Amino acid sequence: MAIKRLLKMLVLLLFLSGWVVDLNAQTKIDPNQITIARDKWGTPHIFAKTDAEVAYGLAWANSEDTFDKMQEFLMIGKSLMGRWKGEDGAAFDFFVHAIGAEKTYEKHIGEISEDYMAYLDGYCQGINAYAEAHPEKVLLKKAFPVLPKDVLMIYTVAFSALSGASGRVENIMKGEYDKEPIPEPVGSNAYAFNMSKTKDAKTYLAINPHFKIEGAFSFYDAHLCSEEGLNIVGALFQAGSCVFMGNNEHLGWGHTYNHMDQVDVFELKMHPKKKLWYEFDGEYIKLEKRPIWLKVKVGKIVLPVKKMTYWSKYGPTMRSPGKRFFSVRAGAFFNLKAGEQFYRMNKATNFKEFKAALNMQGLSMFNLVYADKEDNIYYLCNGLLPKRNPKFNFNKNLLGNTSENLWDEYYTIEELPHVENPDCGYVFNTNNTPTNATCDPENYKDPIVTKYADLRSGENNRSTRFMEMLSEKELFSYEDFKAMKFDTKITKNSKFFKSMKELRAINPEDYPHLEEAIKIMQAWDGDASLDNTSATLYMVTLFYIFKKKEYTDAQFITGIKVKEETYVECIEKASQYLIKHHGSIKVPLSKVNCHERNGKMYCAAGFPDVMSPNYGEPQIDGKFKAMYADTYIHFVKFGKDGPEKIETLLPFEDTETCEDYEDELEMFNNQELKTMSLDKAEVLKNAARVYSPVRLKIVVK
Repeated sequence: MAIKRLLKMLVLLLFLSGWVVDLNAQTKIDPNQITIARDKWGTPHIFAKTDAEVAYGLAWANSEDTFDKMQEFLMIGKSLMGRWKGEDGAAFDFFVHAIGAEKTYEKHIGEISEDYMAYLDGYCQGINAYAEAHPEKVLLKKAFPVLPKDVLMIYTVAFSALSGASGRVENIMKGEYDKEPIPEPVGSNAYAFNMSKTKDAKTYLAINPHFKIEGAFSFYDAHLCSEEGLNIVGALFQAGSCVFMGNNEHLGWGHTYNHMDQVDVFELKMHPKKKLWYEFDGEYIKLEKRPIWLKVKVGKIVLPVKKMTYWSKYGPTMRSPGKRFFSVRAGAFFNLKAGEQFYRMNKATNFKEFKAALNMQGLSMFNLVYADKEDNIYYLCNGLLPKRNPKFNFNKNLLGNTSENLWDEYYTIEELPHVENPDCGYVFNTNNTPTNATCDPENYKDPIVTKYADLRSGENNRSTRFMEMLSEKELFSYEDFKAMKFDTKITKNSKFFKSMKELRAINPEDYPHLEEAIKIMQAWDGDASLDNTSATLYMVTLFYIFKKKEYTDAQFITGIKVKEETYVECIEKASQYLIKHHGSIKVPLSKVNCHERNGKMYCAAGFPDVMSPNYGEPQIDGKFKAMYADTYIHFVKFGKDGPEKIETLLPFEDTETCEDYEDELEMFNNQELKTMSLDKAEVLKNAARVYSPVRLKIVVK
């Protein structure tokens, strides 16, 4: 009896420490029943009987390729970044605690379905098995074992950060509470044509995210196939448990970044005498204290550092320098459903099921472009957009003292900007306004919703160029459809190009030492192909202009305001840079644009805000290292029975194993794609390696 009581007590203690999920794993997975088939490009195709087994295989394959990046995500979710990266890492841990991610998990875990929890359990078993088999690759022992709870919290934290909330919290802690966070140049293309727009009466879909090349938010591609209805190929972030965008046997979708106002900041009106009491609806309420002991690595030791956060009616609250209190509110803070929504989207077999997944509203952001074998096409400006009281201007910080500006409802997907099966046969988004997603009569127009759903209203170069190319043909072949994505032109019709009229008004003869360079800039036709020499000077000049003026990616929609002297100054800097490193101001773009991988530099196509973009930063050797670029490409041609052709590319892959397979970056420069298949027999027949996720058990074909 004493032993039984001791075991019960042990189980209770383990439960309280959060380990019970691992002990009570719903299914003990036999990795020998899982097959990983690597194609000649290294993409893992994972086959198993159950979804949970496939998740195990995905975790193992992703770990083989980028275990370090996966662990970074895992450590963020487990608030272990301070232990790993010291003071810089502790900022992540502070954010996780401040937004109440743990509380969100505790409140909403009961809403997560059993089958998705079983899927996550399989995924976690795969990560933990890899860590056990390769202890030398573990960055921090405390990060393991990984539990479903950790993965669920990662989604909450990641979407909260992507919403812009992390920048708000950082600015408050610095005392810069009125400062807007500086947006990163993230973007994407996605477009779909139905059979009325295509020469062969098929339905086409293009998926093309532009995101970070390196780090945890870089893309990974995989094919997941079970005997329980899961069969999908596409892209995900490192440590993603499902495909984020891609296609299955019935349908497909892509995401683009949308500029939706998801975050609000409220300054609390504090009591003049009573410490930590704030006014709300005519009464004073005491802030809830939420202290945290950050564990911060300093040299070889870890020191505890106490920080205080608070919680108000509005949510996460921080004290800024000057003893002012600010609350930050975003729908992503209170949402645990993102991972499960991706899972439901992965398994949807028709438009109705896909929309049911969207109605979960687990994804707090991202536009969506959809197509399927039944010829449905669809655009949605998706997100957790609050229903805000029109009496208040939420575009600035508000006084947090009334329930009138405390929102707790969101627009449904039917209320958000969307277009479904337009008569003109196409939908698209290139991070432009959601009020231009198809032909004008069928575009979404509600100004009440777009006030906060369209913070970057207007057209960028990519949307303007897309519409130009769209107007050139009545019907498009599949090759025409793909060529649009590979376009590298800055169009003279874009607001951005038109805004540079001061450049074109310069008299080159007024600057003899720059006369040739100015003439090159003025004569450039907007083409940014790899062999173009004018584009290089233009790109480097723009880099210096954007740096001097502190411009962001927003200027590709708003245009720029630059005087003659600034153009001359930046053209001179760009000329000096190119002459110093390349001996000429006429240098092919291919000699400057580069991607660094495993210590080597590779040339890469692209130019800021073209359909095939590349955003780089200058290096000491005269190269421009790509930071954000054309990170994933995916085309699907649907017939009535399903996908007739699937082509993808992961050109900037940065993994430990990519050197062992054929290089996709060279294919990208040649505008070539890899053909993918959802058919297990075909994949296994053509695989370069087939093995089970068991240590030392590899079958080489």
